[in-house]
Amino acid sequence: MGFFNSLKRQVLAKEAVPRRTGRPQTVAKENELESSISKGNNAEIVVYEDLDSSWDDVPYIDLDLKLTAEEIHYRETSKIFKIKKFLWDGTGRHPLEQRYLLKLDFFLLSSSCLGYFIKNLNQSNITTAFVNGMEEYYTMNHNQYNYMTTLFTVGYIIGQIPSNLILHRLSARFYLGSLEVLWSLLTVLMITCGKDNIKGIYAIRFFLGFLESGYFPGLEWLLGSNYSTAELSKRSAFFAVAGNLSGIISGPLQQAILQRFGKSSLPPFKWMFVFDAVISFPIAIYTMFVDPNTPSTTDAWYFSEQDKLVGLERRRRIGAELTTRTPYTWAKIKSFFNTWHIYVFPLLFLAYNNTCAANSQPTFQTWMKITLKEPSHVYNTYTSIVAAVGIVLTVIFAYVNDFLGGRKNVFFVAGYFICLIIGCASLSYWDIPRGWHWFSYFLIGSPTSWGQPFIFSWVNRLLFANDMKRSFVVVITNTLAYVTGAWVPILTWNTADKPRYFIGFTYTACLAAFGLVMTAIAYYLTKRDERLAKQAQEEQASLQSEESTSIRANNEKIYSTDI
Repeated sequence: MGFFNSLKRQVLAKEAVPRRTGRPQTVAKENELESSISKGNNAEIVVYEDLDSSWDDVPYIDLDLKLTAEEIHYRETSKIFKIKKFLWDGTGRHPLEQRYLLKLDFFLLSSSCLGYFIKNLNQSNITTAFVNGMEEYYTMNHNQYNYMTTLFTVGYIIGQIPSNLILHRLSARFYLGSLEVLWSLLTVLMITCGKDNIKGIYAIRFFLGFLESGYFPGLEWLLGSNYSTAELSKRSAFFAVAGNLSGIISGPLQQAILQRFGKSSLPPFKWMFVFDAVISFPIAIYTMFVDPNTPSTTDAWYFSEQDKLVGLERRRRIGAELTTRTPYTWAKIKSFFNTWHIYVFPLLFLAYNNTCAANSQPTFQTWMKITLKEPSHVYNTYTSIVAAVGIVLTVIFAYVNDFLGGRKNVFFVAGYFICLIIGCASLSYWDIPRGWHWFSYFLIGSPTSWGQPFIFSWVNRLLFANDMKRSFVVVITNTLAYVTGAWVPILTWNTADKPRYFIGFTYTACLAAFGLVMTAIAYYLTKRDERLAKQAQEEQASLQSEESTSIRANNEKIYSTDI
């Protein structure tokens, strides 16, 4: 019974935010804290008095730095220090926070990036398989490819909100890891569908979409639950880059399979599904072992009691909501619709996500295969160059954004849509020089890497003070994009139009223009809210100053009367 009770506690991952009942009198010194922990004591970090007070300024643990004048001068003038700070934002922080951030970066980012990589590899392997034998194997001479992607998307839409509700009640590491195990098993099942059983592929793709639906929004929510504004862009970028790595690996992996299993009784494209599953399973186990959950629910084996308090203190310092297990109520859900975020960001991400189809559809591959008559090793590997360029740009942009304070998302999101407008408009016209043709495919392919992280880090940055609303907006933002993505490709990206896709490129150029407008609206409303918040703070400070002056004047009057 002890084992099952322990397992139940880990799966449920109940919140463990220390209760505070009074104003802090002192904060324990670091050496006293470590000594207490090393002796196995239940160390109290804060000594309390039973006094009424607001707890906004009460630290869980002291992370203030006591810098000498020489250290301050070094930080302000040293180029080496600034380079280190640019490369890793933990540089220059309190040693306790540095240790915590190192652990968080290694374990959360490694499990998130690996998981997102295999998710995207599973999702993109259909495109790779389509141009490497699946089309001929199943005689896909109509819209069968789009039916596969549409059924995946339908499952993805249906599963997102239920998955979000489950994630708020279960440990993220167990829940997300279980999803990975299940979709790796379904991927293996795809090899059992024979030539006359393409409907079996349809069914499996639906359930794959259902199971994968909770993974991306769940991880975006986790990143926003663990990192601050100035830390979030680069972590979201690493997460997105991991997904784009699947685009680099998928083609070359299929080419290697073609060469190795070309004479196998099992069609080479089906070996792709086998390899996907083989890669997925160990990553699922790793996720269950190392994912840290949120700072208020973490039970990670690599976090000490001191580390857990550092995590809570980091969230308190930025004004984030610490509790992540508040129950959903209709009143709470209705309150999510009282601000602009839930109306603007879903439309903005819809424009981003749906314009990515210009790259995710086999547009570049079919142009090289049909128009240029290139062999398989060319059209299977050249797409990787497009993805690699996007990855490099994404990482550079993310570091620059975080270095500047993490608030320049608008420029990178707008840059994405401008690239798509130019590239898709050019390919829609089609009769362009071959060199511009190549460049246009890079314009519609490489930017897809950076659009997603800059949109979702924008959402996480604005809504950190309301955890449930942040989670809800992330899910709705992601869901709406797939609602249109479920059926629009059937109308706009008909495979009978390959390689030109006039309708698809024209539609995408117009949608990118709409996305640029929504980016401008989101930026305007963000700046408006910041301006109003600043005015409110100034008014509050002014009132407090007037009250202080009034109290001081009354005290002086009383004092003079007594004399």
